[in-house]
Amino acid sequence: MSVQHRSIGQVLDLLKGDFADISISKIRFLESQGLIDPERNQSGYRKFTEADVNRLRWILEQQRDHFLPLKVIKERIDQQEFDGTEGSGEPNRDGDGARGSAGPNPLDPGAVSVSLTLDELASASGLSQSKIMELQKFGLIEPLNDGALRHYGSEAVIVAKVAAGFLAHGVEPRHLRAYKSAAEREAGLMEQRIMPMVMQRTAQSRQQSQDTLVELINLGSELRLSLLRCALANHTG
Repeated sequence: MSVQHRSIGQVLDLLKGDFADISISKIRFLESQGLIDPERNQSGYRKFTEADVNRLRWILEQQRDHFLPLKVIKERIDQQEFDGTEGSGEPNRDGDGARGSAGPNPLDPGAVSVSLTLDELASASGLSQSKIMELQKFGLIEPLNDGALRHYGSEAVIVAKVAAGFLAHGVEPRHLRAYKSAAEREAGLMEQRIMPMVMQRTAQSRQQSQDTLVELINLGSELRLSLLRCALANHTG
């Protein structure tokens, strides 16, 4: 059976529904960085196999969902964390099966640990560097403490991407300080409840404090959403 090949334009049409920022130039750039290596026909046109498309999709997912820079993605490919099958390459979270079956852990941001420069953070979030500096000014993100160079972790990427969504609705970074203040007050309340467990300094008490935090966070999220619905009832019918 002959292997089906797609042109770069066909690959673009296949992926653009899931990845809004995909373009022919981006596909070519990923090839220039050694992340994909499609075949060429006698005329020099790229020929993408199903495995090429799966790899490209996986790379784009790592950028979008896990905020990984290209050098980290390439390292993972070189370490054979991607095997060419659709849906492959997801991190193996050993030991989290029981917790995962009960629902996502709100203490886990769900993002792979990263260290991004200001320029990389701007690229990952879609914000300008000046807007990111505004988020930092208002205490919504903080650079990693790694010396003179300013780097940002996965939580900063999450906040920046959410802030970009707010900005699209005209909500500026300064307006988001209310969320930070509310989160700090909520965290203070939760700390009061778990401190007696933390002070015991045993593995069992530490696990108990983590389980308590998860339950309190979930309860807080449910209460917050209900209160928002009530406050906005006049506008939601």
